[in-house]
Amino acid sequence: MKRSFAYINSPGLKSDREKFVSLAKQFSFAIEVLEDGILFDVSGLGRLIGKPAAIAKQILEEMQRQGLSGSVAVAETADTAMLLARQDTAAVVRSPETFQQLPLHQLPIEQDTLNVFGDLGIRSVDDLLAIPHEDLIGRYGSEFKSVIDIIEQKGASLLTPNVKEDQVAWSYELDSPIEDFEQLIFLLNHGLDKLFAQTAQHGFSTEQLDIILKLREHDERVYEIKASFPSLERAFWLKLINLRVSLDPPGSGIVAVKAVSWFTKPRASQRGLYAVSRPEPENLLLTVNKLKKLVGEENVGVPVILDQRLAEAFALDAEALPKGSERLETQRDNAIIAFSYFRPRVPAEVLVRDKRLIFVRTQYFSGRVLEYSGVWRANSKWWDKGWRTEEWDVEVEDNGVYRLCKANNDWFLLGEYD
Repeated sequence: MKRSFAYINSPGLKSDREKFVSLAKQFSFAIEVLEDGILFDVSGLGRLIGKPAAIAKQILEEMQRQGLSGSVAVAETADTAMLLARQDTAAVVRSPETFQQLPLHQLPIEQDTLNVFGDLGIRSVDDLLAIPHEDLIGRYGSEFKSVIDIIEQKGASLLTPNVKEDQVAWSYELDSPIEDFEQLIFLLNHGLDKLFAQTAQHGFSTEQLDIILKLREHDERVYEIKASFPSLERAFWLKLINLRVSLDPPGSGIVAVKAVSWFTKPRASQRGLYAVSRPEPENLLLTVNKLKKLVGEENVGVPVILDQRLAEAFALDAEALPKGSERLETQRDNAIIAFSYFRPRVPAEVLVRDKRLIFVRTQYFSGRVLEYSGVWRANSKWWDKGWRTEEWDVEVEDNGVYRLCKANNDWFLLGEYD
């Protein structure tokens, strides 16, 4: 199969680099961005589109559709494509048949040599091709052989890809809108198979999928589905997509679907005789999402103590959910205080002398009060509602630190600090 290269020459490359790269990705996976243009391999498109001029025309039409300007050329060598496209920056197609009319000043020829050629009436590639090559090499040295290769369209310049792929995508347009989500999962099952095959072919895995649904009302719904670990398990991602979309349905008929897989390094896995047995991260994440579907997203997370004086002051942090890859920490720089509530509350007898807490007795322990803080008669949200109780934090000798509460004339312990 013959090689073919396309080159786009445009002064707007620096300002619209991402757009030009995105356009080139529609035609090729091997792309090199240069200072004045973008070079990409279009080998094989001849069977799909046609001759080089037809390929260049289709590229130009796509550029115009996206509002990009520049000239396009397609040729069998990278040198020929670049030289043809660099003749102009206007929206024009350059074909290899016009290469013979290319002026010599476009070639890598020294100015003194160009002046001599001009005096002799040699001003184009066609004129230079008429001169015996042995005479040119004998006159200007063996270095001139590279110029001869270029004018014979045998240039040796290679394409060096410098655009790294960070994603692959799969899309499908439906003949008629679908409302049934099971049909969508059936389509995604086929699409993810292809998507993950492409991801693995690049040597990557993924921990984020974007599912874009085009709806009947010309609207789009985008679902960013993230895992805390890379995986190419299709069944796992299908279950995750099902749970995520069912929590927030699109609300309209689906006419097209697109899935984007973002690249990440594959997960290292070690299983053996001395490996610690633990649940797979996929199982943990699926369980968490099933709980969200059952009780609501706001009711699933890791309990976190609030730095406020509130009754049972804690919140659920969904971002702090375990990822399944944590290691046991043997040492902490800062101690963490936790609080355990007693269910039911523990009745207590308290000795007060001169408005100071002296002694605490319960059915489980008794001891002298070493230190205490309080009294608190209002919570942190005093504007909401006040407490009908009084509270202290007390340290009982040889027993621990507790929260002591008084309601009317009754004393009891709410819980213990750990």
